[in-house]
Amino acid sequence: MAYEALHLEKDEHVILEVRKHWIVFAGHAIGLIFCAFLPFIIFTFLKIYAPQVFSISLPGNVYALGLFFYTLWLLALWLSFFVDWTKYYLDVWYVTEKRIIIIEQKYLFDREVSNVRFDKIQDVTIEVDGFIPTMLKFGNVKVQTASEDNFNFFMTTVRYPEEVRRVIFSQHNEIGDRSFPFGNTQSS
Repeated sequence: MAYEALHLEKDEHVILEVRKHWIVFAGHAIGLIFCAFLPFIIFTFLKIYAPQVFSISLPGNVYALGLFFYTLWLLALWLSFFVDWTKYYLDVWYVTEKRIIIIEQKYLFDREVSNVRFDKIQDVTIEVDGFIPTMLKFGNVKVQTASEDNFNFFMTTVRYPEEVRRVIFSQHNEIGDRSFPFGNTQSS
Protein backbone atom coordinates (compact mmCIF):
# COMPACT_ATOMS: atom_id res chain seq x y z
CA MET A 1 0.00 0.00 0.00
CA ALA A 2 1.07 3.54 -0.62
CA TYR A 3 1.31 5.77 2.46
CA GLU A 4 2.49 8.96 0.71
CA ALA A 5 -0.62 10.87 1.76
CA LEU A 6 0.24 10.34 5.44
CA HIS A 7 3.26 12.67 5.25
CA LEU A 8 5.53 10.31 7.15
CA GLU A 9 8.95 11.46 8.29
CA LYS A 10 12.02 10.19 6.44
CA ASP A 11 12.77 7.29 8.80
CA GLU A 12 9.14 6.52 9.72
CA HIS A 13 7.24 3.44 8.53
CA VAL A 14 3.75 2.10 9.14
CA ILE A 15 3.80 -0.86 11.53
CA LEU A 16 0.08 -1.52 11.85
CA GLU A 17 -3.07 -0.41 10.04
CA VAL A 18 -6.13 -0.50 12.32
CA ARG A 19 -9.60 -0.66 10.80
CA LYS A 20 -13.10 -1.34 12.02
CA HIS A 21 -14.39 -4.89 11.91
CA TRP A 22 -16.41 -5.93 8.84
CA ILE A 23 -19.44 -6.67 11.05
CA VAL A 24 -20.04 -2.91 11.36
CA PHE A 25 -20.54 -2.48 7.64
CA ALA A 26 -22.45 -5.77 7.34
CA GLY A 27 -24.97 -4.52 9.92
CA HIS A 28 -25.58 -1.36 7.89
CA ALA A 29 -25.88 -3.33 4.66
CA ILE A 30 -28.41 -5.78 6.13
CA GLY A 31 -30.49 -2.88 7.43
CA LEU A 32 -30.47 -1.25 4.00
CA ILE A 33 -31.49 -4.52 2.31
CA PHE A 34 -34.41 -4.77 4.72
CA CYS A 35 -35.35 -1.18 3.87
CA ALA A 36 -35.29 -2.03 0.16
CA PHE A 37 -38.00 -4.66 0.73
CA LEU A 38 -39.97 -2.52 3.19
CA PRO A 39 -42.28 -0.96 0.53
CA PHE A 40 -43.30 -4.45 -0.63
CA ILE A 41 -44.03 -5.49 2.96
CA ILE A 42 -46.13 -2.36 3.54
CA PHE A 43 -47.92 -2.86 0.21
CA THR A 44 -48.78 -6.48 1.08
CA PHE A 45 -49.90 -5.50 4.60
CA LEU A 46 -52.20 -2.79 3.22
CA LYS A 47 -53.59 -5.10 0.53
CA ILE A 48 -54.55 -7.68 3.18
CA TYR A 49 -55.70 -5.47 6.08
CA ALA A 50 -56.84 -2.27 4.33
CA PRO A 51 -58.07 -3.14 0.82
CA GLN A 52 -60.21 0.03 0.73
CA VAL A 53 -56.99 2.01 0.16
CA PHE A 54 -56.67 0.42 -3.28
CA SER A 55 -60.29 1.10 -4.25
CA ILE A 56 -59.55 4.83 -4.57
CA SER A 57 -59.55 5.88 -8.20
CA LEU A 58 -56.57 8.02 -9.18
CA PRO A 59 -56.02 9.51 -12.64
CA GLY A 60 -53.11 8.17 -14.66
CA ASN A 61 -51.02 5.07 -14.29
CA VAL A 62 -50.77 4.42 -10.53
CA TYR A 63 -48.31 1.57 -10.94
CA ALA A 64 -45.91 3.77 -12.93
CA LEU A 65 -46.11 6.38 -10.18
CA GLY A 66 -45.46 3.71 -7.55
CA LEU A 67 -42.49 2.42 -9.53
CA PHE A 68 -41.12 5.97 -9.80
CA PHE A 69 -41.29 6.49 -6.01
CA TYR A 70 -39.83 3.03 -5.36
CA THR A 71 -36.91 3.87 -7.67
CA LEU A 72 -36.34 7.11 -5.75
CA TRP A 73 -36.40 5.07 -2.52
CA LEU A 74 -33.77 2.67 -3.91
CA LEU A 75 -31.63 5.62 -5.00
CA ALA A 76 -31.74 7.06 -1.47
CA LEU A 77 -30.79 3.65 -0.03
CA TRP A 78 -27.93 3.32 -2.53
CA LEU A 79 -26.60 6.76 -1.53
CA SER A 80 -26.84 5.78 2.13
CA PHE A 81 -24.94 2.56 1.37
CA PHE A 82 -22.23 4.54 -0.40
CA VAL A 83 -21.85 7.02 2.48
CA ASP A 84 -21.72 4.18 5.05
CA TRP A 85 -19.11 2.32 3.01
CA THR A 86 -17.01 5.47 2.60
CA LYS A 87 -17.06 6.16 6.34
CA TYR A 88 -16.25 2.51 7.10
CA TYR A 89 -13.38 2.34 4.64
CA LEU A 90 -11.78 5.71 5.40
CA ASP A 91 -11.85 5.48 9.22
CA VAL A 92 -8.36 4.17 9.95
CA TRP A 93 -5.51 4.38 12.45
CA TYR A 94 -1.89 3.97 11.38
CA VAL A 95 0.66 2.97 14.00
CA THR A 96 4.23 3.95 13.07
CA GLU A 97 7.50 3.80 15.01
CA LYS A 98 6.93 7.33 16.35
CA ARG A 99 3.21 8.02 16.54
CA ILE A 100 -0.37 7.01 15.88
CA ILE A 101 -2.08 8.76 12.95
CA ILE A 102 -5.87 8.87 13.34
CA ILE A 103 -7.99 9.49 10.25
CA GLU A 104 -11.69 9.87 11.00
CA GLN A 105 -14.16 10.34 8.17
CA LYS A 106 -16.94 12.37 9.80
CA TYR A 107 -19.13 12.99 6.74
CA LEU A 108 -18.75 12.38 3.05
CA PHE A 109 -16.52 15.42 2.48
CA ASP A 110 -15.37 16.06 6.06
CA ARG A 111 -12.29 14.29 7.38
CA GLU A 112 -10.29 14.85 10.53
CA VAL A 113 -6.63 13.79 10.73
CA SER A 114 -4.93 13.75 14.13
CA ASN A 115 -1.79 12.21 15.50
CA VAL A 116 -0.36 11.47 18.87
CA ARG A 117 3.28 10.72 19.65
CA PHE A 118 4.02 7.72 21.83
CA ASP A 119 5.66 9.85 24.52
CA LYS A 120 2.28 11.61 25.02
CA ILE A 121 0.31 8.39 25.52
CA GLN A 122 -0.73 7.79 29.08
CA ASP A 123 -2.97 4.72 28.78
CA VAL A 124 -4.54 2.38 26.23
CA THR A 125 -7.82 0.72 27.19
CA ILE A 126 -9.71 -1.94 25.29
CA GLU A 127 -13.32 -3.05 25.78
CA VAL A 128 -14.73 -6.30 24.42
CA ASP A 129 -18.33 -6.60 25.61
CA GLY A 130 -20.58 -9.51 24.75
CA PHE A 131 -20.58 -12.90 23.09
CA ILE A 132 -20.42 -11.80 19.43
CA PRO A 133 -17.52 -9.35 19.91
CA THR A 134 -15.62 -12.00 21.85
CA MET A 135 -16.18 -14.66 19.20
CA LEU A 136 -15.46 -12.36 16.22
CA LYS A 137 -12.55 -10.67 18.05
CA PHE A 138 -13.51 -7.02 17.88
CA GLY A 139 -13.87 -4.30 20.47
CA ASN A 140 -13.23 -0.66 21.32
CA VAL A 141 -9.80 0.94 21.74
CA LYS A 142 -9.30 4.15 23.73
CA VAL A 143 -5.96 5.96 23.80
CA GLN A 144 -5.62 8.52 26.57
CA THR A 145 -3.00 11.21 26.20
CA ALA A 146 -1.07 13.05 28.87
CA SER A 147 -1.40 16.46 27.25
CA GLU A 148 -2.74 19.52 29.03
CA ASP A 149 -6.21 19.07 27.52
CA ASN A 150 -6.19 15.31 28.36
CA PHE A 151 -7.55 14.41 24.90
CA ASN A 152 -8.69 10.85 24.22
CA PHE A 153 -8.74 9.01 20.90
CA PHE A 154 -11.49 6.43 20.58
CA MET A 155 -12.22 3.89 17.87
CA THR A 156 -15.15 1.51 18.08
CA THR A 157 -15.42 -2.08 16.77
CA VAL A 158 -11.71 -2.47 16.01
CA ARG A 159 -10.47 -5.79 14.67
CA TYR A 160 -8.16 -7.58 17.13
CA PRO A 161 -8.09 -4.88 19.86
CA GLU A 162 -5.66 -6.86 22.04
CA GLU A 163 -3.12 -6.90 19.20
CA VAL A 164 -3.58 -3.14 18.68
CA ARG A 165 -2.94 -2.50 22.37
CA ARG A 166 0.12 -4.78 22.38
CA VAL A 167 1.68 -2.98 19.39
CA ILE A 168 0.97 0.47 20.83
CA PHE A 169 2.46 -0.45 24.21
CA SER A 170 5.53 -2.07 22.64
CA GLN A 171 6.18 1.10 20.61
CA HIS A 172 5.47 3.25 23.68
CA ASN A 173 7.97 1.25 25.71
CA GLU A 174 10.56 1.39 22.91
CA ILE A 175 10.24 5.19 22.76
CA GLY A 176 10.55 5.31 26.56
CA ASP A 177 13.72 3.19 26.49
CA ARG A 178 15.28 5.56 23.91
CA SER A 179 14.40 8.57 26.08
CA PHE A 180 16.49 7.23 29.00
CA PRO A 181 19.60 5.66 27.41
CA PHE A 182 21.28 5.09 30.80
CA GLY A 183 18.43 3.07 32.30
CA ASN A 184 16.08 4.06 35.07
CA THR A 185 17.21 7.30 36.71
CA GLN A 186 14.75 7.16 39.59
CA SER A 187 16.15 6.46 43.02
CA SER A 188 14.62 3.84 45.27
